[in-house]
Parts: sequence; structure tokens; C-alpha cells
Amino acid sequence: MDFTFTEEQSLMADSLRKAYESDYDFDRRRAFLVDTATFHSPAMWQTLAENGFIGLLAPEEAGGFDGGGAEIMALATEMSRHLALEPFLATSVMGVRLLASAGTDAQKSNILPQVVAGDANMAVALYEPGQRYDVAPQTTTTKVDGDGFVLNGAKAVVVGGDSARWIAIGAKLEDVGSAVFMVDAGADGVSSKPYRLVDGRGAADVELTDVRVGADARMAADDAETALAEIEDWAVTASLAETVGAMEMARDLTHEYLQTRKQFGRPIGKFQVLQHSMVDVFSDVEFARSMVFWAASEVANPDAPARRHAVSGAKAFVDKAARNIAERCVQMHGGVGVTDEYALTHYVKRLTLGQVLFGDRDEHLLRYTETDA
Repeated sequence: MDFTFTEEQSLMADSLRKAYESDYDFDRRRAFLVDTATFHSPAMWQTLAENGFIGLLAPEEAGGFDGGGAEIMALATEMSRHLALEPFLATSVMGVRLLASAGTDAQKSNILPQVVAGDANMAVALYEPGQRYDVAPQTTTTKVDGDGFVLNGAKAVVVGGDSARWIAIGAKLEDVGSAVFMVDAGADGVSSKPYRLVDGRGAADVELTDVRVGADARMAADDAETALAEIEDWAVTASLAETVGAMEMARDLTHEYLQTRKQFGRPIGKFQVLQHSMVDVFSDVEFARSMVFWAASEVANPDAPARRHAVSGAKAFVDKAARNIAERCVQMHGGVGVTDEYALTHYVKRLTLGQVLFGDRDEHLLRYTETDA
């Protein structure tokens, strides 16, 4: 396996880095954290659209790049280095992938171009209240109503749901299993409670009360669980790449701090115990990066057990490494490492969220042992 990006993938990441460095520094990001009107930068989101990053997984005929796991890894890693708040994970990864793989021809023609252009954000509702990382709909139901459907139920922790125009909803369908529906977030009967996740990005809890949708809202997937399980694996892979980006920045900040902070007349990086701890951080980052390459290489695999084996195996390792790195970096910084004015705090928050987003380590260890490579 090649653990490096191609020249084209590296150029994409470099282009993204330049965009964030020119328009999105740490202080501007902190200003967005207290902005209640929008949970991210609309200007930066439009920049991502103009550069084709939102449509990374969309087919070329829809204005996309027709990319895969490695392209997602390259961009998600770079975005996390800048602590990006934009709904790249929700829209560009989960939403676009679902439309590309399970959308009807009409949805691909009418909705996907809106999403790729940055004109309409999208979220995929994976979980319901009280469910533990189970994407199969349990309490959200749908019944046929004339030439359409009526949906009732609730979805919890819908990543990107705070700004989504379209929300993909999995629901039980009477007598025929389950299905996924594209629901307009502004439709009658849809109510959402937006909030920020621990790292500052937006999410929402969504309730559906007698929400009427047309027959064209139903997606082409045979059943909700299979379609949403694939999207969850894509989401995990992108989230792991974000974790690696945060790891790299936490490592670099800590390494710099050890060279500049002095105690007893010399940099604290000269003390052997801190050198040993820093070596562990460097090792964990490189191992984690290799594991994410593994997940990215398998996430498009049509063999679901093989795909899940790689993705969950990577998740189990990276989560452990993320916790170790966060703890060691904070310990080596001391009190300054947990102040809001210092960037390390925000990278630690992203590392913390990554350990529970789309399944914790215990959940993915179980999935890893239950699947075969």
C-alpha cells in the first residue's frame, strides 16, 4: 500500500491550505464560534464550492470531481489543521456520497447540482434518540399517503443539521422494510434544534411530525440500513482524517513549546522524560496516518464486510492514539494547554469529539472482530 498522496491530491490540499491561510486565521474562527446567526463562514463555504471541493465525490456530469477516499483524506486532514467549521463532513462527504450512490435520477439532476454549487447544504440523519450507533431506523416511521408519504419520528445529533436545506431521513416503511427520503428542512412538520458540537461545528436534533413528502422524495436505496451504513463508513473515514490533521497540529505546537519554554535555564525539551513523551506522540501520529490510508483505500469497496473491517479497525486504533496524544500534549504544556486563547485547546476538543463521533472505540472494536477482511 502506498502511504503517500498523488501529486494531484497534494495540489488540492495545498490549494485548500492557501485559501484558509489567507481568509481564515485563528482569531476569525473564534469570532465565528460566538456567532449565533451562522455556525460557519459562508464566504469560506463559497470558496470551497468555487474550487470544486464540495463536489469532490460527485460524478463529473454533476459538476463534481469523481474522487474517492484518498481525496477525502487529503482535504479533511488539511481542513482540520485549520479547525474548519464548514460542513464539509456533512455535505461534501455524507450528503454528496449518498446522492451519488443512492439518489434517483431526478434527485441527481435537481438536488445534487445545488449541493455541489454550495447553494444548498445537506445532512444525513444516521441515528435516533436512545440508539447507540445503530443506523437502522427503529422509531421513525413512514406510511403511504396517496401519491406520497407521511413521516413521523426524531433524529439525534444530525451533523450539519444546523445549516442543511436537505436532510436524508431513514424510516421504517409499512410492510416493505425501510427506505431513505430526501426531506426539505423547511417543510411543514420539520423542527430542528441546532447546537454546536464540542469542537464548535454545528449539528441539530430533528423532529418530524406528519411531514408530507412526494413520491419523488424516496431515494433509490433498497433499504435504509444498508445505504446509511455505507455513508457512516465514509463519515468515519473522513472523521479519522480530521483527527490526523488535529494530531499533527497538536504535535507541532507541543514540539515548538518544548523548544521555547525554559525551566532551570534551558528549554524543557532538553529533559529526557519529555523527550520520551514527545517520541510517543510522533510515533502515534505516523501510525494513525497509516491506518487512515488503509481506511481510505477500502471505503469505496463494494464488499461491505471488507469495507467495515478496514474502517472500524482504523477507527479503533486512531481513537486510542488520539486520546494518548491529547493527554500527553496537554500534560507537556501545563495549564496554558487548556486555555481558550491557545490553539492547542481547540485541537484537543476536535480529538475528543472524534473519539465518539460515528461510534466510539468499543463499538468499532466489536465491528472489527465481527467482520472478516
